[in-house]
Amino acid sequence: MSDTPEHDLPDFDNPPVVETVLSAQFERLTALRTVHLGLFWQRVRREFPNVQEHPALAPILEQAGEPVPQAVQLSFQPQESLPLPRLWLLNQGGSELMQIQNDRFVKNWRKGEANAEYPHYTPVIKPAFERDFTEFQTFVADEKLGEIKVSQCEVTYVNHIIAGEGWSKRDEIEKIFTFCKLPFAESYPGRPEGLAYLARFPILGPNNEWIGRLHVEVLPAISISDNKPMYALNFTARGMYGSGIEFFDIGRRWIVKSFENLTTEHMHQIWRKKTR
Repeated sequence: MSDTPEHDLPDFDNPPVVETVLSAQFERLTALRTVHLGLFWQRVRREFPNVQEHPALAPILEQAGEPVPQAVQLSFQPQESLPLPRLWLLNQGGSELMQIQNDRFVKNWRKGEANAEYPHYTPVIKPAFERDFTEFQTFVADEKLGEIKVSQCEVTYVNHIIAGEGWSKRDEIEKIFTFCKLPFAESYPGRPEGLAYLARFPILGPNNEWIGRLHVEVLPAISISDNKPMYALNFTARGMYGSGIEFFDIGRRWIVKSFENLTTEHMHQIWRKKTR
């Protein structure tokens, strides 16, 4: 799961990570049009030859304190133009994905069916984001579309923990996760056939100030490739520190350390945790 030379972060030879995502949300570029997305694709087409269109992601902003429920409001106002899509730009193998819309820039690495080797954060994933985000910022400036002002950063790690690798049945959940050491009753309710988990934690900055939130999700699922039972373990760190993408390193650190603490030593052996 971990992947940097920092001495206090865990590192694994065979981590269960199948996807990583870095995302920067910014103030909406009101001058950006669909034709501009096409023009930008021409600049990166050699590396990302495949293109898809998807609906735009809704803006999201983490705030300190309890979330305030928002009333649903229906609005029937005539649209002067169609909503802009979110452009997917994929490399030839589909393992690298760039997503662009008028208020967000996203880079994904995906393991996929080709079982692509996981490229670690420090030498590959973050520098690749910085390179392509800089290219997009340059394009926005060249086309006089406005100024990119980052308002929210997001780091996501998706892990697939598949049966047969340290565990075999769903009721062996305590073999995988440290938070599942439950005193299961012999009669009622007995042992669970599966378990889901959802939690959120505040992320603190260097001065112990609130700067964001870590979301952790465990869901029972089935592996598409071989129909084996699995648990999807998803981490999303979302927040803001500084004026750019400085939050990435902080959010990723919270994910990596939390992954280590929420999974068992038994599974660490399966994933071949390195000793320092």
